[in-house]
Amino acid sequence: MATTTDKQSSTTSPSFVYNLDHEDRNTSLKSGRAVLSDFNEQQFEKFDKGCSIETLLKERTSFIDQLLKKIWEHFFPKNGIEQLTLVAVGGYGRGELQPYSDIDLLILGENFDELQPKIIEFITYLWDIGFEVGHAVRNLEDCIEAGREDVTTATNLLEARWLAGKYEQFLSLQNLFNLKSFWPSHEFFQAKLEEQEKRHKRYNNTLYQLEPNIKESPGGLRDIQTILWVAKRHFGASSLQELMQHNFISLQEFKEIQAAYLYLNRIRFALHRLKKRHEDRLLFDHQQQLAELLNHDDRPEHNDSIKAVEAFMKPYYQNAHIVARLNEILLQHFKEEIYHFSEDKIEPINPRFRIINNYLDVVKENLFSKNPTALLEIFIIIENYQHVIQGIRSRTIRLIRNHLHLIDDQFRSDPINKALFIEIFRQPKGVNAAVKRMYAYGILGAYLPSFKKITGLMQFNIFHAYTVDEHTILVIRNLRRFFIKQHAYEFPTAHQVATQLCKPELLLLAGLFHDIAKGRNGAHEKLGAVDAKAFSQKHNLSKNDTDLLSWLVLRHLDFSYVAQKKDLSDPEIIQQFAEKVGTQQRLDYLYLLTLADVRSTSDEVWNDWKNQLFLQLYHNTTQALDSSSSQPRDRVKQAIFNKEKASELLKKRGLIPMHFQGFWQAFEQTDFFNRQSAAEIARITRVLFEEDHEAVNIHLQPTTSRGATELIIYMHDRDYLFAQFTQLIDKLDLNIVEAKIYSGEDDMTLVIIYLLDRENTSITDPMILAEIEETLKHQLFLTDDSMPPTQPEPRRIRVFEMPTQIQFQEMNEEMTELSISTKDIPGLLAKIGQAFKSCKIRVHDAKINTVGEKAEDTFMVSSTTNESIHTRHSQEELKQALLNNIDQ
Repeated sequence: MATTTDKQSSTTSPSFVYNLDHEDRNTSLKSGRAVLSDFNEQQFEKFDKGCSIETLLKERTSFIDQLLKKIWEHFFPKNGIEQLTLVAVGGYGRGELQPYSDIDLLILGENFDELQPKIIEFITYLWDIGFEVGHAVRNLEDCIEAGREDVTTATNLLEARWLAGKYEQFLSLQNLFNLKSFWPSHEFFQAKLEEQEKRHKRYNNTLYQLEPNIKESPGGLRDIQTILWVAKRHFGASSLQELMQHNFISLQEFKEIQAAYLYLNRIRFALHRLKKRHEDRLLFDHQQQLAELLNHDDRPEHNDSIKAVEAFMKPYYQNAHIVARLNEILLQHFKEEIYHFSEDKIEPINPRFRIINNYLDVVKENLFSKNPTALLEIFIIIENYQHVIQGIRSRTIRLIRNHLHLIDDQFRSDPINKALFIEIFRQPKGVNAAVKRMYAYGILGAYLPSFKKITGLMQFNIFHAYTVDEHTILVIRNLRRFFIKQHAYEFPTAHQVATQLCKPELLLLAGLFHDIAKGRNGAHEKLGAVDAKAFSQKHNLSKNDTDLLSWLVLRHLDFSYVAQKKDLSDPEIIQQFAEKVGTQQRLDYLYLLTLADVRSTSDEVWNDWKNQLFLQLYHNTTQALDSSSSQPRDRVKQAIFNKEKASELLKKRGLIPMHFQGFWQAFEQTDFFNRQSAAEIARITRVLFEEDHEAVNIHLQPTTSRGATELIIYMHDRDYLFAQFTQLIDKLDLNIVEAKIYSGEDDMTLVIIYLLDRENTSITDPMILAEIEETLKHQLFLTDDSMPPTQPEPRRIRVFEMPTQIQFQEMNEEMTELSISTKDIPGLLAKIGQAFKSCKIRVHDAKINTVGEKAEDTFMVSSTTNESIHTRHSQEELKQALLNNIDQ
């Protein structure tokens, strides 16, 4: 039976080779494209049947080699020109060709002038046949010069492989790295290390990206290649297996990194096949398609597309994690070997540990097998010597990984180990560094089996930019920053609150447990609270500490929910929340945990607006918990209190009640005086009390204490005004985060809107502010019944399917709270406004909250006659109108 390569050779030989030599160019090109297409289809078919990726890559390299040699011999026949050498470099030289990878070539020789037309013809032919070609034409001296100037060029030459032509020239190229002046081992190592650091920085130094790059992201294929490049330069090793011969890698490490290498290449192959082009990014839509292609949705527990994607991405992150950790170990090992000190600087710590050249090391290799407790003790030492220790020596990292099996039920039940684990979180310094290493080296997952379950667990949405485990580590990192004076400027209130906590370790443990039950069936906050309580009891925490820790995990979503979806100016809302919290101590812990949690979801989630909401809820609740506070506890008293304070402020500005009495009386029956603070009432009064009632009055304040741009509209009352101004603001490409609408008794309407741009920041550009004012002044005179034009969904939003959910809650006889949860499609608010208009609904308040791809908006609405939307018929009518507009 003929081998695959034999079949491919026979496919190319009679037709393509004959056409190449005997037919016109177009005919041979057509034949060559057909050969390439047939070969790809053969490989795709084998891939679907489970053929190993290693076999497929070798076959592709062999096939392309043969094809290129035939083409080379056509343009440069053996009996004619022997002056040139064709060399495969880069990924092709390494034999790592994916279906649509670039073909990197070096044409080596001397005196190219007379051969230049042929070379151009050869390269053009390769492009026309369907190859993406990266090529260089150089003599040996050019190679030396280019390689010395650029480490990437030198790396490509390091992987050079002869294909055709003059072999002696290739041997001269191979001898390049024997030159002492051509990238000595230590310089090459340092250059590749810096290159990797820069590459990792482009991906925020985390492998847990929403849309990772299989090749370039931390933990990707490039990290494995970096190890190989350094090994090849230092040892002349051509494979990972050869590193075992040099005792640089263990058999277990080789198996792990080889399995990860094959896994990542298999995903990359599938991605190329899916997109029919060179593609290394796992974009959201790619993840969905690959999950289906690779059958990650055929198990009962993954019976929907989101779970299928999460199931597909989990092993990706787990393999990337393995690559990242082994990359760290091996590069550290190389560093110790290449920069070997003639005399090591050794600082003893205790009989078990020492510091060698600023890296922590065990004294004896059998430490962990003789004394497993040292697996936790090492992290206490890291915390206490953080000012000296730059890291852990590679052999010690290996020993930790190799002895994880010792962390079993007996280990977890040992009183000393339990005390040490808690003690790690009690240390005044270095907690973040210790926990990051515990996580990276597998200690956390081994000690807490429930944490191991969330390792690599992805949440398929835009809101959560990291896997659950990485998010958890970021939460702990952000919690620790609240305690550090150098970072106090970031969140002054949080720093002040944190430094007053009696037991910071409870806050950090709450961060560790808050999402530990993600991915299980059921509410993760409830299941996590159970886990936290069991942990506390097992680790002998007091009843009060146990109750606080489990309560924090149970309630860790409440603070954010109230801050972003409820009216924080309503004393009753604040009082209800204060009663749920119960004590100032619980509020302090909950505020810090929530702040760190939301900040750790994604760089795009946090902004000044949310910061001010969190601060407002924290301060208002603090006042509500203070029994001696004179702060009003209901809306009526709040309005009276605000009016008195506002009147005092206006008096200082030279305004007495008779000046603004008419303006205040017009809004007496609205919520203006209890929803706006005294300072805001005074400021708005100064601006508006003398304004022309016949005009559309627009006032913009670029930056406010709320972290958003304030837009005030004061004009004749008009039903469905919400529908009109939301449509106009959407056309201006701005986001509304809150809107309050007050209809006065003098037929005037006051609208107070808070705006952010598409980057979630205040609008400060004078030209944009002028455009907003001019557009609104002109357009609000007009009546526009048309629906807003349909806009294309952004790529990252398009892939998500999210049913629209609508809920009604009657607040009183005049007002209904309407909650809409749906996909954050372009023009969403304008579409909602049009539905309100068609159903004759008046909007009094709007809280707009976007969570990744999801919009969670809350509106206080009534009929145009100021009655609540309480009948089943009116609710169904409005619901249907909303669904029709949103889903169209």
